[in-house]
Amino acid sequence: MNQREQVREFLAGLLRQNQDDASALSDSDSLVLSGRLTSLDVVDTLTFLEERFGFEMDPIDFDQKKFDSVNSIVAMLEEAGVKGESA
Repeated sequence: MNQREQVREFLAGLLRQNQDDASALSDSDSLVLSGRLTSLDVVDTLTFLEERFGFEMDPIDFDQKKFDSVNSIVAMLEEAGVKGESA
């Protein structure tokens, strides 16, 4: 499973588990700004990225907009040089 698929699968599971939201999830869907994900969900997502991909984020660079969609999360990982394989 590639990086994008892993992120999509994690977010879909998070939405089902925490928000009882089983609606379709496309890579460009707004998740944070639309209210589908809470700030705690964003923290869970960051923890997932750290554990799965070895991603590290400087707290100064934290911006919830970077977690707003599958596309923005994958772009953030790519910008950080994180490879598609899990750590």
